[in-house]
Amino acid sequence: MEQYLYAAQITNTIRLMRFFLLSILILCFYIYFIFHYSFNFSTFAFNAWFLLSELGLAGCLFFNEMRFKPGQYSIQMAHRWIKLVCLLVGISLGIGIALLYYFLPKYSLEMSTYQAIILAALLVIISQTFALTFLTQRLSYFSLVFIPAIVPYLISPLFFNSNTEPLFYLATNFALICLLICANTSMHMHRRLSSVYFKNNQLKKQAEQQVAWTDQLCQQLQTEMNRSKDIEQQLQFNNQMLEQKVKERTFDLEQIHKALQDQQANLVLAHEVAGLKPWDWDIKHRLITLTNEHQQLKMSGSKAHHHKLQQLIHPDDLAHFRNTMKQHLRGQTDRYEVTYRVQQSNGKWVWVHDVGRVIERDPETRRPLRMVGIRRDIHQEKTDQERLKLTASVLQQAAEGIFILNEDLRYIEVNPCFEQLTGFSREQIIGKHLFDIASNYKSRQRSMHNAIVKQLLKEGEYDGEMDEKYLSGKELTIRLHMNTVSNEQNRSTHYVGIVSDLTERRRQEQRLSYLENYDTLTDLPNRFYYNYQLHQYLVSHQDSIKQLAVIRLNIDRFRVLNEYLSHNGGDELLRQVAQRLRLINAEALLVAHLNGDDFAIIYELSHIRPSVQQHCERITKAFSAPFNIQGQDHIITLSMGVSLYPEHGRQLDYLNNCAEQALSEAKRLGGNTTKYYSLETTKLLEQDVHIERDLRQAIKNDELIVYYQPKINFHDQQVSGFEALVRWNHPEKGLIPPGLFIPIAEQTSLISEIGHIVIQQTAKQIRDWQALGFDNIRVSVNIVAQQLQRGHLLEDIDEALNTYHISGESLELEITESSLLENTDEVKYILEEIKKRHIHISLDDFGTGYSSLSYLTDFPIDVLKIDRSFVSKIGHSKQEAIVSAMIAMGKAMGMTIVAEGIETEHQLQYLRKLDCDIAQGFLFSKPLPQQDATRFLSEKMQTPLIVSES
Repeated sequence: MEQYLYAAQITNTIRLMRFFLLSILILCFYIYFIFHYSFNFSTFAFNAWFLLSELGLAGCLFFNEMRFKPGQYSIQMAHRWIKLVCLLVGISLGIGIALLYYFLPKYSLEMSTYQAIILAALLVIISQTFALTFLTQRLSYFSLVFIPAIVPYLISPLFFNSNTEPLFYLATNFALICLLICANTSMHMHRRLSSVYFKNNQLKKQAEQQVAWTDQLCQQLQTEMNRSKDIEQQLQFNNQMLEQKVKERTFDLEQIHKALQDQQANLVLAHEVAGLKPWDWDIKHRLITLTNEHQQLKMSGSKAHHHKLQQLIHPDDLAHFRNTMKQHLRGQTDRYEVTYRVQQSNGKWVWVHDVGRVIERDPETRRPLRMVGIRRDIHQEKTDQERLKLTASVLQQAAEGIFILNEDLRYIEVNPCFEQLTGFSREQIIGKHLFDIASNYKSRQRSMHNAIVKQLLKEGEYDGEMDEKYLSGKELTIRLHMNTVSNEQNRSTHYVGIVSDLTERRRQEQRLSYLENYDTLTDLPNRFYYNYQLHQYLVSHQDSIKQLAVIRLNIDRFRVLNEYLSHNGGDELLRQVAQRLRLINAEALLVAHLNGDDFAIIYELSHIRPSVQQHCERITKAFSAPFNIQGQDHIITLSMGVSLYPEHGRQLDYLNNCAEQALSEAKRLGGNTTKYYSLETTKLLEQDVHIERDLRQAIKNDELIVYYQPKINFHDQQVSGFEALVRWNHPEKGLIPPGLFIPIAEQTSLISEIGHIVIQQTAKQIRDWQALGFDNIRVSVNIVAQQLQRGHLLEDIDEALNTYHISGESLELEITESSLLENTDEVKYILEEIKKRHIHISLDDFGTGYSSLSYLTDFPIDVLKIDRSFVSKIGHSKQEAIVSAMIAMGKAMGMTIVAEGIETEHQLQYLRKLDCDIAQGFLFSKPLPQQDATRFLSEKMQTPLIVSES
């Protein structure tokens, strides 16, 4: 076992080494990335450590994968390799921690000691966590990583005096001690699991071998019994013949002679049947007469025969054979009798029983002159005896209860396992009737026992499971199998029974049934049982249940509460919600916990119960009471969606879908409300689904095109640029405006794909216009929040700039205020990267959302775009004041002001007086396709735009 455990530890560690090396490699890269992301300085020592560590780890990972493939390496070599790798990793981690903790804060004042502690602690704790996960098969492997890595922390209190870090040292040392204890515990757990697995395999092999031996012994026993019966019958017949011949000898000499010949023939036959081979040894003349397998006499020299016999006898039996023969020849024993093994021509060893006696000796010297004997093949008998012993051993050591009954169904033999199962000893069981040791007080138990006995006597077999209570006090669930043993007259003489203890299996089945149908957290039926029960109500009980309601419930803002309360607090909340729902819905057919914070109720509608509306109101009222979670009171509200049977459908899936749609509508309205399924909601969902499906196909078929709306400079009335607007040229429905498909695209990942298409087509158009000589045209492209958050915007821009060889000066990105609400740091980083490419940034729809003046100062914005909703209301004093304030503020901050949606001359003149920079709207042109935009640009660049001054 120790060899197996040793090999298993090394084999498992080699298998897990790849994950450990890969984890440490990623960890080093992550530390290096955080350092360079957070600090603007760099050192040769830290860079060298990172480069050497990554190369070393990658090299070790490659060598580990190439050299140590399963079944192709020695255990000792693997053991040395693991220790080497662990030591190298530990040293590398120790050097990295020392650099982060001691060297870098002294090298640059930009990095504080607190930041160094964070990075060093992150490196040591995560690396030791990986070591704890993958290297605890042997504690020495973990120690080779652990000890070098913590050396910087161990020597720090000795050589560096700091009054600000004692708490850190105490916390770190405690964490490292806990890691070491966990590693030791994990090692012992791995070792125990491996030893249990090894013992289980050994027990399994022994059990299989014992079963095979039992079957073989039974077969050979039956064969030998049949042969013995045949021999017995033949011997009886021979005895009768011999008696008849003896009587006939009295008639005359001829009949005596004939009888002797017949007797000799019968004797030969008897020898042949019984396997007896007579031999006659003439010691005086050194001759021996043998009978071969064909009952033929064969004479040979005794010296040659003895020499040959010594070669055929098994070496272990030769000394015994010689001693027995010498003792009898010397007259020390009355009869020569010995059992030994001889080798047959096929090389097989067989047992023989040799019996003989000296029948003639020299009268004076008492030296033997003649000896006769018989040799019999007893190999089969010997084998049968050994198998009978094995059978008895199997009976005693079997893991199931085995008993034997006589023809009166009384116990005559039981094995130890049966004694253990019943709680009685063998002496207490032998002689009693089959069910005398079981409780028969109850009529049901007596009826079952009588039925078993009746079936056994009638059919000769019984096999079934039952719950049995024995008089010893034991109660078990058993499987009882009994068979009849019959004699040659086909009369039942014995009964053999096998008892298996199914108590633990029955408990496991009940536990599995609970786990399959119930949620272990809330103790409510799960989704599987809910769907099954609802299906039964819809299909099997249509006559008794005429109407029912499916109510789907969802906890409002559960994700926020779960993050605030932590995982344990969230689980406690779900348990309390489930308990309150169980108490409120006593009249409901079923209350189930589907998953997460989703619950479902099946409620029967009838005149004797409150209506479903009253029931939902009662649930809402019950949830007005606070929930006490971790010592704090929280008010929980529910959103509920209701579908009715049979009004909304007769099928399980359809009713569930209807309830889910109603629940989604309730969540959309802000929660804490109940919504009933309506057909209009389904139609809107179907329309959205169809548009999303067609839009995905449109992207594949290049059906999206870009229109361009001109922008006019207020000062020289020239075209300063265009705004790129996407349109959907549907092959059947024609041109689809963006208002129908852009909102749906923003709810999926399609908006990013559409943005990529618009940027590519816009860059291509800019290159085409530049080829025509229009070098000062700037085109703006609208960017939504999802494009900023998904992280592919910079790649799309770089791809477009490099593919069509245009500069960033020709491109402008219009970003809405909603894009700047979340991920402020990440958005600021992306905008700064965009500015590095000399691309202009425009703030679109300013003033229509959650406007914040901090956007104008915190982000690199070049252009402020006044929304059409303000421009369209020019003429109202309050609106004009807002527009005037926007333009003045933008001008004061050095931004370019763009007014969109200009449709009247009055709007144009008012904006010109306010010194607005760029105008855009239907007064000049609607969005134009590619060719019309090029034609408009050519005409306007040749003929200056004349704007009335009136």
